[in-house]
Amino acid sequence: MEVYLVRHGQTDGNVGRRHQHPNTDLNAHGQAQAESVAAQILLLKPTHLITSTQLRAMETARVVARVTDLIPASYTLFEELHQPSSMIGERLVGPHAIWFGILWFFGIQSASIHDGETYAAFLNRLELARKLLEELPADSRVVVVTHSVFINFFIEHMRHPKRMNIVRAFIRLTHILALKNTSITHVRYEKPALGFTGTGWHHVWGK
Repeated sequence: MEVYLVRHGQTDGNVGRRHQHPNTDLNAHGQAQAESVAAQILLLKPTHLITSTQLRAMETARVVARVTDLIPASYTLFEELHQPSSMIGERLVGPHAIWFGILWFFGIQSASIHDGETYAAFLNRLELARKLLEELPADSRVVVVTHSVFINFFIEHMRHPKRMNIVRAFIRLTHILALKNTSITHVRYEKPALGFTGTGWHHVWGK
């Protein structure tokens, strides 16, 4: 099974490098990006279209659906990391966000005390998303419109379910910040043979 993880189109929050509300919509450039990536996706001959339920992803998927003639299926499993509402509007690499991220990563501060989710809860959601994809037919070509943190954590944990160490986390953070809107990341799933201990997931290309 081929899976193409697509980051949503640009928003004003992306331009300002800020943490965003789930109902943030695409800006004009993001709409144009969605049209462009939809044309690229059409060439991949997708069989399934899945989207996060957050507005910026759904607006991007809507354009892809129109071009590919696929009916999008929306799932909360593919949403961005749930941040506490106090983070909305904060700079991605501002002092508040950095300090909160450190505490969150080490489990010293739990986002779920507020209205977000812990690292453990996020890992559980990633596993459920992975299992949902694994249940699709083996010859599927699946487009998933989602978000930068989700894409990067999915790649990191699709073969290694446990928490990252601090070095891997720093490397992954650089990828999160560098991932461009409407970029495509290609991963592949092959059901493991009997007795094989791996997950069957492979990173083909993209961040």
